[in-house]
Amino acid sequence: MPKLGIKPLIMALFVSMLFMVVMGGMTLSILGIEFRVSFALSEQGVTEIIIPPVGSITAKTHLTPIKIQLILQNINIEMLQSLIEEAPLSSELAQDIKRELQDIALVFMLHLFLIAAAGGMIGAILISGKRMKPAIYGAIAGVLLCLLLVVTTQTSYQTEKLRTPEYHGALKAAPWAIDMAEKAFQKFNLLGEQMQIIATNLYKIFEQIDRAAPLKQEYDSLLVLHVSDIHNNPAAHKFIQQIVNSFPVDIVIDTGDITDYGTPIESQLLVGLKDMKTTYLFIPGNHDSPQTINDLSAYPQVQVLTGGIVDVQGLRILTIADPASSSTAITINDQAIISETKAQLRVFWEEALNKPNIIAVHNYILAEDLVGEVPLILFGHTHQYTIREEKGTVLINAGTTGSAGLRGLQATKEIPYSVVLLHFRRDENNELVLSATDTIKVYNMETGFILERKLFSS
Repeated sequence: MPKLGIKPLIMALFVSMLFMVVMGGMTLSILGIEFRVSFALSEQGVTEIIIPPVGSITAKTHLTPIKIQLILQNINIEMLQSLIEEAPLSSELAQDIKRELQDIALVFMLHLFLIAAAGGMIGAILISGKRMKPAIYGAIAGVLLCLLLVVTTQTSYQTEKLRTPEYHGALKAAPWAIDMAEKAFQKFNLLGEQMQIIATNLYKIFEQIDRAAPLKQEYDSLLVLHVSDIHNNPAAHKFIQQIVNSFPVDIVIDTGDITDYGTPIESQLLVGLKDMKTTYLFIPGNHDSPQTINDLSAYPQVQVLTGGIVDVQGLRILTIADPASSSTAITINDQAIISETKAQLRVFWEEALNKPNIIAVHNYILAEDLVGEVPLILFGHTHQYTIREEKGTVLINAGTTGSAGLRGLQATKEIPYSVVLLHFRRDENNELVLSATDTIKVYNMETGFILERKLFSS
C-alpha cells in the first residue's frame, strides 16, 4: 500500500473501526422476517440474537474479537405463511433461505466497506489535512481493515455452534419452545382449517338442540360470544370467525391475553381479526401491552375498553383493563395497584345511573367485590372454563379460546379451545337478561368436542 505515515494510518484505522461499529448497522429482511444487524468489539467472537422483549441467544461462533448482533424487529406473518405454502418442502425452503442469506451478506459487506472507507478517509484527513492522496490512502486502509475482519470472521465461523447456544431472559425455555414452535406452526394452520369446519357443523347441531329444547327467541334478543386467552393462536381467530359467520352473533367480548408478551411482532398475528365484521370488544389482560392496545385500536370493528361503561346494542358493559397491560410487565406485584384498580371499578359501578348488565374483566379478582350486585361477570386468566352462580351473580370464565397457545402444547393434560355463547332476551322492564349459555369446547381431532347448554331463570 502507498505510504501514508504512521499517525494518519493509525487514525484512519481507528476512525474506520469506529464508523463500522457506530454506523455499520443495517436493517435487512429475509423471507418476511425483518432484523437489524450490527457488530461491536468484544472479548470473544460471539453471535447474539436478540428477540425483544423475551430475551437473547448467544453463541461463541468465531475467532475475531467481534460480536455480531441481530435484533428481530418485525415478522410479516402473511408473507411468511405464503412462502411456506408455496414451498412446503423443507429442502425448498432451506434453499430459498440460503439464497436470501447470500444476497443479504453481499449487501451488508458492501455497506461495511463503504462505511470503513469513509471512516478511513476522514481519519487520514484529521491528521494530514484536506489532501487528496492521504484521504485516498486512508480509505484504502479502512477497506483493507474491513476486508481482514470479514475474511477472518468468515473463515473461522462455526455455524454448528449455533445449535448449542446460551439462552437469556424468558428464552431460557427456548430449547423446548423452539421444538414446540416448529411443530405448532403447521399444527395451528391445520387446526384452523379443521376448526372452521367444526364451527359450521356446530351450528347444524345447535339447530337440532333448539328443536329439542327451544329458547324463547324474541325480536330484540341478543347473542354474545365470550372468548378469552387466545395467546397468539391463529387457529383461534379462524374458529371465532367461523362461529360469528355461522351463528347470528351480535357482539364478541374478548376478556384479554390475546398475546403472550404484547410485542409488535405478536401484533402481526392479530391480522386474523381484520376480516371480522361483528363488533369486537377487547378488555386487555396481563399478557397484553400498550402496543397490543394501539394495534388493536387500528381495526375499525374493534373497541378496546380500558375502563368505564359502554352501551352496545342496548347491553351495558362495565370494564377495566388489567393493570399489567399498561406496560410490558406480565405481573403486578404491588398489591396497592390491584386495590386501586378494584376501587376504580367500584367507583364506575356506584356512579352509574343505569347499572351495567355485565362486568367484563380479565382477572376475576378485580370484580370479586361486586358479586351479588351485578347480574353477570365475564372473565378469563386461569384457562379454566367455569360457569357458576354466586349470590345471584352468574360468573363465566370462558377458559382459553387459544388452548393456552404454545404453552398448551407443553401441558401434560390437554387444554381445549373454549368459547361461550350467551343468549340475552328482554324482560318485563325492557332490560337485557341472560337466558341461556351454549359452551363449546374443542379438543384435538382424536378427542372431539363438547357442547353444553345451560338455562337461566329470569
